[in-house]
Amino acid sequence: QLYDLDEDPKRKEFLDDLFGFMQKRGTPVNRIPIMAKQVLDLYTLYRLVTDKGGLVEVINKKIWREITKGLNLPTSITSAAFTLRTQYMKYLYPYECEKRALSSPGELQAAIDSNRREGRRQSFGAALFSYSPAGTPALLGAPKVPLPALSVGQVGPAHAAAALEQLRDRLDAGEPPEKKAALTAEEQQRLMQHALQHNLLAVASHFPMNIKVSSRDDRQETALNLSTNGISSINMSIEINGVVYTG
Repeated sequence: QLYDLDEDPKRKEFLDDLFGFMQKRGTPVNRIPIMAKQVLDLYTLYRLVTDKGGLVEVINKKIWREITKGLNLPTSITSAAFTLRTQYMKYLYPYECEKRALSSPGELQAAIDSNRREGRRQSFGAALFSYSPAGTPALLGAPKVPLPALSVGQVGPAHAAAALEQLRDRLDAGEPPEKKAALTAEEQQRLMQHALQHNLLAVASHFPMNIKVSSRDDRQETALNLSTNGISSINMSIEINGVVYTG
């Protein structure tokens, strides 16, 4: 099927060479990769990625959408970047290293780790609190992990990022399961502090007026009412030019 996808004379030459190389290294291609219910064109995928500078460049520059379009895959596939990266690493990256030497496995791992860390930071920030100047601030679903009581305004962006890196290093070092759970809960607390602080300030920056944020009984330490089963409620009041809004 891969040989018959088009009449490009270089297709057969490429596929013969690819399959021969994979066979020699002990990782033969025994199954045709499928994506979006169609054969994944390894020849076109390799050409598109290497034309952009190789797999590491595509990951670092986040240009998987261009690769997806070049393969004529549906744009509605939400996991296209991850799937294409995984398939490329399995079927094509060793061949790229051998034939083009556009990057090394160490550089690939560094790119993947960097992409993963950035994705975690974005997902934590977006999941905890979102704000749109044209709409209403909305607190989204919070992580269901036991957390102790905390107050807003103690952790800045740099501290939150550093804490996340430190947590990941400690978990990768082989902490016991019970200790991992405690570390994760601790990090969730720090990230929530950072997200609330950062985004409440973002809300304030869009109003040319005085804003005061406090808890229901005006004590900052009780701004978040937590239970042992996770967050049960958050009570806040926002004072804008002397008018208090509570919820």
